[in-house]
Amino acid sequence: MDTSHEERLDSQIPPEEHLLLAGVEPRILRNMWFLGITGAGAFWLWRDWSWAAGFAIGAVLSALSFRWMKSAISAVAQAAAPVPAASDSAKQEPRRGGGGVVARFVLRYALIGIAAYVIFRSSAVSLAAFFVGLFVAIAAILAEVACQIYLGFRKT
Repeated sequence: MDTSHEERLDSQIPPEEHLLLAGVEPRILRNMWFLGITGAGAFWLWRDWSWAAGFAIGAVLSALSFRWMKSAISAVAQAAAPVPAASDSAKQEPRRGGGGVVARFVLRYALIGIAAYVIFRSSAVSLAAFFVGLFVAIAAILAEVACQIYLGFRKT
């Protein structure tokens, strides 16, 4: 892609929108922290420590999975980017292989499966609360989507 086309695309997005979009990931991470802490507290008050622990473990694995997914998407996007010209290669960082991305993808689901199996076998913490905790990242993303929709309607 030539730089003039990239500049045209960048010029179509107002600077205040760039700032808003740049803050999406930190807001999602902050939402995950908030939901994880308040959810664990709510389960502790509503049920007991085993439910709070199950939810907290699920929330931590959800956040970890979100971070790994983000790095995997970045690696795929970097691999799909056009190869720079020879004069630009000195400025570019070396590309990573795809094996690490696949390994982290498999490890993410293996870790969740192992945690669920250990919780199921030990019965020390609530498996149901663990599965609810796994949805913390999705809830945080939905909260960001709702915020973006609200801001979109507010500007019109």
